[in-house]
Amino acid sequence: MTAKIDEIFVLWGTVFAIVDIETDRTLEVWDRIEIVQNELSLSASREAWRLVDRREAQPSGPEAPRRAGTPAAASRSGTRQYLAACTTSDATKRFNPAWPCQASVWDRYGNSVRQDLYATPVSPQWLAETALKGAIHDAFEEAGQSDLVGFLRSPIAVLDAEAFRPFHIDRAVAGASGLVLEGWIPQVGDRQVAVVSGDFSILVTKPALATRLRPDVHEYLSSNGLVKGGSNIHSFAAVLPAEGNESEREFYFLERGPFEDEVKIFGPVRAPVRRNEREALDIVRQFFGDIQSLPASFVDPIYRPFLSLPKTEALAKRFHFGPPVQTGGGLSSIIIPFYGDAFFLNCVYHLQRVLGPGFELILVVDDPRIWPEIYGRLASRSKSITIPTVLLQNADNYGFGRTNNLGFMAASGDVVFLMNSDIMVLDPAPLHEAASAIRARREAGEPELVVGFSLLYEDNTIQHIGMEFTQSSLVGGMHLADHPMKGLPFGLYRGETIRSAPAVTAALMGLSSDLYGRLGGFDTVYERGDFEDADLCLRAEQLGAEMQVFVRPGLYHLERQSIPSMGDGDLRQMVTYMNCVAFNQRWQTRLAPPEPEAKPVRRIQVIKRTAVGA
Repeated sequence: MTAKIDEIFVLWGTVFAIVDIETDRTLEVWDRIEIVQNELSLSASREAWRLVDRREAQPSGPEAPRRAGTPAAASRSGTRQYLAACTTSDATKRFNPAWPCQASVWDRYGNSVRQDLYATPVSPQWLAETALKGAIHDAFEEAGQSDLVGFLRSPIAVLDAEAFRPFHIDRAVAGASGLVLEGWIPQVGDRQVAVVSGDFSILVTKPALATRLRPDVHEYLSSNGLVKGGSNIHSFAAVLPAEGNESEREFYFLERGPFEDEVKIFGPVRAPVRRNEREALDIVRQFFGDIQSLPASFVDPIYRPFLSLPKTEALAKRFHFGPPVQTGGGLSSIIIPFYGDAFFLNCVYHLQRVLGPGFELILVVDDPRIWPEIYGRLASRSKSITIPTVLLQNADNYGFGRTNNLGFMAASGDVVFLMNSDIMVLDPAPLHEAASAIRARREAGEPELVVGFSLLYEDNTIQHIGMEFTQSSLVGGMHLADHPMKGLPFGLYRGETIRSAPAVTAALMGLSSDLYGRLGGFDTVYERGDFEDADLCLRAEQLGAEMQVFVRPGLYHLERQSIPSMGDGDLRQMVTYMNCVAFNQRWQTRLAPPEPEAKPVRRIQVIKRTAVGA
């Protein structure tokens, strides 16, 4: 029995694979497909595959393709071709059709057949003519993507852009990872119009288009007899992913007829692109409203492209300082990302003085602006560095999660500590103690341990003593990763020196390298340092790990000094809210309050009293 993924293509936010199975026995041995691209992993289980073609080993004549979804004759030999859709993962939105990927077919015994593939480009003509349209329609319908289904239910005609006129693109402005198109289409508010990217990977349907009144356009159209009555909503804005340093954007308009009897594809349309992150975000806010005013389901497609860092391939150069790593005995790797301010290299200098043996430092510079200073300062004192130190120079700004994941790839220890650059360790004893506790758990075969620490501000008030998931009216009743007792004097704490908590901060967190690897590190759906740690803790909990906080003096978080260097406060608030939405959508079942226990009904006997004097 052999299997292979014949082709991969991306259509309207979903990654599809065509799977060929050559078999002379049951097909049920095949378990799933998996598509891996850099840090993304997509999959589709065998139950979700749709049969699109079946050829017997010795056919008596040509056999027409079967309709998608027709059951295969499991015991007969021949070739079966399936369409598999990766529709359930948020990661599909981050798949880049221009990058290579590894595609595997897995059987239920853990064996796989792997290939290196590029996605096949999708064109309007292909979509109009493909025999897969019915199977694609069914996949979207099953995934609940009803806004996409209507464009595949009817015959498709491909027309030149001129056939769609009059219309106008006022501007195309690129932001962080997104591009916003602004323009006008006559009475767009009354028409079933969609915008699709030039490679057909993204479709922006009517519900995701922002439309507005445009009096000047209405006057122009009316004076030229181009509209008669009806809506005067002509202006629109659409959000698409950005494509590097593009100078021009190609896209298409799709329009569905009023009776859904035909879908027309017009294009290609080309518009010049300029990059201005502030202008792009201003257009989005002007058309769609502030991020907190949107329904949660709109936050990701509308705001994420302008708040997330570009997901280019993560690359880093490696430099070594200090002595080599000593083999034998346990080794703890401390990963410290740097962004915004090289000042906190002073915390690393102090750490070098107090740590002692059994540690290595992994310093990851995620900010090209401060790289020369950090490298220069380390190089100038290289002879005095006593702890093995790896310095990584990121090729770009990747953000907190990806930077820590890169640091982990360079780490050698069996225990990993994640440490912010603004952590000052006056007493390293809690780190030694935590490393021993993590190793002891593993050696005893007990549940893994994720360790957080009590962290203090410079004035000895509490910054962190564990995190809890409290609901807040500030974010529409969603759950925040809250820090109880934050800002109170440390002397007020009267609890245990080792306490359990729902989650701990990655400002300083310890866990085994094996657990970090099994979790895949931080999920990069979270941007710029919010909620990654809470998410990692809940995923660790799913694997049976326990969260503990070691309450000890001597560990300081200089957060009040480092936060101002992180940039625009308004931008940071939007990023935090976006991450909050993603966190709550993923963990809504886990965060929901437990159902109250039903109390037994207490029977009350009513005794009627006799009136006095009766």
